[in-house]
Amino acid sequence: MRKKILILFVLGASFAALSAYKIFHRNAVGEMNSVLVKASQVQETELPQEIHVIGTLAARSVQITPEMPGHVNAILFKDGAFVSKGDVLVQLDDAVYKAKFESAKAKFNYSDNNYRRMALLGKKGIIAQQAIDQADSDLKERRADMQEAEVMLNKMKLTAPFDGVVGSSRVNPGDYVTIGQNIVALTDTRHLRIEYSVPEKYLPHVKIGQKISVTAAAFPGKTFTGVLSFISPTINTDNRSIALYAEIDNPDNLLAAGMFVEAQQMLGSMEHALMIPSRSIMPVLEGAQVYKIVDGKAFSVNVMIGQRTADTVQITQGLSKHDTVITDGQLKVKNGTPVKVQS
Repeated sequence: MRKKILILFVLGASFAALSAYKIFHRNAVGEMNSVLVKASQVQETELPQEIHVIGTLAARSVQITPEMPGHVNAILFKDGAFVSKGDVLVQLDDAVYKAKFESAKAKFNYSDNNYRRMALLGKKGIIAQQAIDQADSDLKERRADMQEAEVMLNKMKLTAPFDGVVGSSRVNPGDYVTIGQNIVALTDTRHLRIEYSVPEKYLPHVKIGQKISVTAAAFPGKTFTGVLSFISPTINTDNRSIALYAEIDNPDNLLAAGMFVEAQQMLGSMEHALMIPSRSIMPVLEGAQVYKIVDGKAFSVNVMIGQRTADTVQITQGLSKHDTVITDGQLKVKNGTPVKVQS
């Protein structure tokens, strides 16, 4: 009896040893066949949303034109000079209008004095109220005539409607100018705006007052700031885009209207964005693909890409939080390949 028990014990031990050996051998062989890769876990984070566009700088500009015809007496600016709002740029011959103003002013003064006398006499009961009313009416008429004459006189001076830089004069002293004739262009160079368009999908995200950063090839390394000031109420049906512009201060006159610039506009932030290293992405015919590690094996997954940063990319479809993707060694694996992650 003892001999049988001993034999059964020996056989059981041998079988257990053999099973253990097979498992060890299988694991050892599997580990030897595993491909060494590097991997990263999908991270959920808050992602700033921004867009990058190319735009054109524009400036407020007007043509200085006369409202009255006449001869040019004097040009009071230098071509390309900075002028302030209200500065007289061109003086037209105003001798006739000056005389008319002086005549209207004299008549007004006479009517004013006459009304004062009439009012004083009326208080003493010497004259009727009708005479006072007539004097008052005459005074108001003379005041209007004087104001009209003064307006006409002032129109013979062409002034700057805002601060800016004048172009080159198109007339010379002695020239006769007509109503609406272009004399000189005035441009506000210190307050520019960048005009650009964005795809219609961004319409819910663009808001008046959003900050933008602008860079120009002419000034590498320098950034200018602006504020979104206009959103078109309609969408361009040709390319399904929205026209925008942002105001940019240019106090040092470094930028110029007509320049092409690059702009970066912040649109807020997106919570719970799924991010993976950019090097995880493999381009395929269908779009983009990554290898996800499941139970020690690599499996290809098609993904949808969202916003990119310097070294990461947003995944909008195909992965979940805490999934693990291969970042290095994708070319050595295929679906079902055992992998070992290097630490």
